This record gives sequence, C-alpha cells and structure tokens, in this order.
Amino acid sequence: RLETQLQEVDTALADSPPPPPLGREVSGADVIVTIGTSALVEQVADVVRRIEEVVNQAYTYRRVSRADVRDRLAMGDAGLRANRVLHLAWRGDELLGACSSTYQPPWTPEGCGHWGLLSVIPEAQSTGVASALVRAAELRLAAACEMIQIEYEYTPGDEYSGRLLQWYEGKCGFECPSGPPRNDRRYTQFRKCFKRVGPELSAAGRHAHLTAMRAHIEREKGRLE
Repeated sequence: RLETQLQEVDTALADSPPPPPLGREVSGADVIVTIGTSALVEQVADVVRRIEEVVNQAYTYRRVSRADVRDRLAMGDAGLRANRVLHLAWRGDELLGACSSTYQPPWTPEGCGHWGLLSVIPEAQSTGVASALVRAAELRLAAACEMIQIEYEYTPGDEYSGRLLQWYEGKCGFECPSGPPRNDRRYTQFRKCFKRVGPELSAAGRHAHLTAMRAHIEREKGRLE
C-alpha cells in the first residue's frame, strides 16, 4: 500500500515543477526553517526555554510561557494532519526565530489561513531570517488555503510601526480592507490584513506538500521494514 502511495506522489510531483524554495525546510543564507515537534524537546538541549526567550524578547513582554511552547511543539506531532504548527529558524545549532502557521483558525474566514508569532533574535534581524520564516509558513498554507491573514498594531509617527507597515503591506504583499492607516498620532490602530494565494504560490505550496508527503511515506516504509 505504501509503495502504491509513493508512486502516486511521485507521479504528482512529476506534474508539479518545483518553484524554489521548496519543501518543509526552506534554506536561505545558511538559515534552515523546520517544523517543531515534541521530539525536539529530547533532541535539542533546553529548546523550550530557548524558544520562549526568542519569542518574548521579540515581543518585549511575556507573549508565551514554557507550557505554551510545549503545547505548540506538540501540535506539530500530527505531521501533515496538523492544523497549527510552529516553524523554527536555525543557523547550525543556533535558534534564530520562530513563526506559527494555521490552516483554519476560528477567527479567520473559511479557507483563509493565518501566520503570526513572528519572532527573530535582535542580532539576526535584517538578515533574511524573517523572510525565510514567512516563506515557510506561506508555502505550507498555500497548499490548502485561498487567502492568508495577518494582524499587527500601527501607531502613526512611530518608527517601528512604520517598518512594520512597509514589511507587511509592502514587501509581504498584504492589504488591509480598511485602506491606508489614519494619520492620527493619538491612536494605535489594529490592522487586519489579507493576501490572496496566487497561482505561483499555490503551485509552490502544492509541491512543498507533496514533498513532505513523500518524506512521510518513506519514513513509514522504513519503520515497517
């Protein structure tokens, strides 16, 4: 049965040319992005604390606890069936950042995926780590979603908010249905933004999903042999 499934996946992959970057791992400037699972707790020393520190340092407040981190890693144990996973960016053994992706959160429209919790250590910012994390999250979501949603807070006149606006609604290609932000410095604005999954990203996401499926089947074959 597994051999038949493998042949079917190989046939589908042959009909799905690979637009780079591809796969469950995304490489860029020596950065590797993987999906976290509970097994990581045994494989990587002190990884729960390290993830907690990366996220909370980026948010400048206690965004996650160690229990939250363990729960998020456990969500990845479902493999291809997982709804939400935690992407982790590495350079060698150094943890550089994290990002979550969810196929269908309860707060997004049907068919609209979501990524968030984007966190990168200060010394690795502006080096492509955030781009690699976002690319990994969007490749995963593009295999099953028609739209992607993100949210962030914007304060007019604030330099950091300005960078976020340029990043999310510029480089990342998201659009806010409410239009451009109001230029009123008295208020911080909550911006909910969307991006449609176009044909190119959809094709890349399909290839990434098939590649992950093939790896899963190969692991199952090895386990049973």
